[in-house]
Amino acid sequence: MVQESRSSGLSAIRVLVVDDEVNLRFAVERGLRRAGHQADSASTVRQAIERLRSQPYDTVVTDLRMPGGDGLELIQWLGSYSPSTKILVVSAYITDDFRAQYENQGAIGMLEKPVEIAKLIALVEELGPRRGFYGNSIEVELFDYVQMVALSGRDKLVKVTTPISEGMIWFEHGDIVHAEYGKYSGEIAFYQLLAVGRGTFTEVFCSPPPQRTIMGSATGLLMEAARRMDEGILDAEPADAEGEEPIEEVSGLLELDAPAAPRGPGSSVPPPPPDAGGATGLLDDPETRELMLGQFFEFEGVDGVAIISSTGKVLAEKMGGNSSLVTLAGFYMRGAARIARSIGYNVFDGVIARSESGQQLVMVGMGATSAVLSIEPGADPERVRDEIMGLD
Repeated sequence: MVQESRSSGLSAIRVLVVDDEVNLRFAVERGLRRAGHQADSASTVRQAIERLRSQPYDTVVTDLRMPGGDGLELIQWLGSYSPSTKILVVSAYITDDFRAQYENQGAIGMLEKPVEIAKLIALVEELGPRRGFYGNSIEVELFDYVQMVALSGRDKLVKVTTPISEGMIWFEHGDIVHAEYGKYSGEIAFYQLLAVGRGTFTEVFCSPPPQRTIMGSATGLLMEAARRMDEGILDAEPADAEGEEPIEEVSGLLELDAPAAPRGPGSSVPPPPPDAGGATGLLDDPETRELMLGQFFEFEGVDGVAIISSTGKVLAEKMGGNSSLVTLAGFYMRGAARIARSIGYNVFDGVIARSESGQQLVMVGMGATSAVLSIEPGADPERVRDEIMGLD
């Protein structure tokens, strides 16, 4: 029977308290139990890891400075072996560098010592319990693992170790957005990793990628990898490889008269700059970004635009400061892209949302990205979409 928290009505949270200060450790453990949660404690990092290996915990409350190993070591271990475990750092030694690295990670909370037990318990409850099922370690091919992450739609950072070198793979919402291996980056780095054919991989504490070098879906990347395997060219280097794989160029991103891209009667759209290197590079330029977004407003009924990647990342937006619509646009893009991939389509076009107040959202495919448009209440969204697509 699940014990209920008397303080908040939440399901009981299983907490491991790691601190070398005996009085504080016992006080926190006692306070958590009184609040209806389950709590154990450890005085060293080694003891903590032994407990974590033997039983699952929802949250680890840890100090940073302890004899026989510090809390940062424990955080890194959790990132590798139990990345879904929430972490609450309680320490008098939280530096600016530490905050800069971990403050924006949703799974980590921070609290300065001296600490109020009630505040600590409130933060533990705010972090909440882990979600999902967790099993023992299993052997699985890297190729199959990437497929599982793609289906899960999660953000992950995976470290891959081969006899040749180490590599890193960044996932956003299930899609690979960046990969590094030896001198390579981007898609070629991913192919080179698969080509080695042996090694180990482990999830490490997730952090944002240093850059975005892969614009397509994980499914497309795996299909291309499978084709290369069949042809025996998985580890083939591009003729111009000098270390970094160029960011994939997205055709039709600015050429709005290309197939499946916005175009209207009599519209004249300037071509992309000659040195454009991909969606990310194009949209980094304010003038180009304004030009792209502005072209959609030429069509009657459009009152907001967001350019969204297949992973739901907002690359550019002009929604009139309506952040909720931007968030909704990213949410629908992820869902629509996943549905489209499952039935063999690369893009999804059509009306994706209507609110009770009359607000409507329309998606228009643009190759590797899509435009999500806010349509004025009362306007016909299908008509607007057809005009933009150049359909009669």
